[in-house]
Amino acid sequence: MDKTLLLDSNRMLFKGFFQVNLLEFSHSLYQGGSSPIVKREVFKRGEAVVVLLYDLSLEQVVLVEQCRAGAVEKALKNNDIDQAWLLEPVAGMIDSGETKEQACIRECQEETGIMVSNLEYISQFYPSPGGCDEVLYLFASDIDSSDTHSHAGLASEDEDIRIVKLSFKDAKQQLTTGQFNVVSTYVALQWLFYQKLPGLVE
Repeated sequence: MDKTLLLDSNRMLFKGFFQVNLLEFSHSLYQGGSSPIVKREVFKRGEAVVVLLYDLSLEQVVLVEQCRAGAVEKALKNNDIDQAWLLEPVAGMIDSGETKEQACIRECQEETGIMVSNLEYISQFYPSPGGCDEVLYLFASDIDSSDTHSHAGLASEDEDIRIVKLSFKDAKQQLTTGQFNVVSTYVALQWLFYQKLPGLVE
């Protein structure tokens, strides 16, 4: 079928650290005709990069752990504040005038102290398209993790980051038993163990 999409209006409702817009749009229907005007608030996040750092020689991945605003309320509600600290690959927004690769290099330096040079592009995806416009570009880099920092992050961005090294075996075990809780962690590690290195880790 030929799909149609009409944007009626796109109005900013709020702008602070983040931005929220009200979109009014209509679209073609699978069974014919057009939808009524759909009104949705959209969380404006823009484009970001995710970088999975792994050391093939030492067979380990390097992830970062930090307190995340989106997990604070649930952690307090569950009376388990550890739930607010999440384990993820390096990630960050692409700055104006910056390429995706430049953003990867900068974020890896800021969040781990590691200088990457051999970036491999994997894919792009929407983490929550029902109400957020963010697009994530996933990359990976084989690094030397033998001399990494234990902590990193920019104080100017209120970052307090712990650098976590996991053996391939432990990372795959936590992946397959559902112990991670961030979508980019799952996507990145599934790529590593089931596409990049299939059969290497039992």
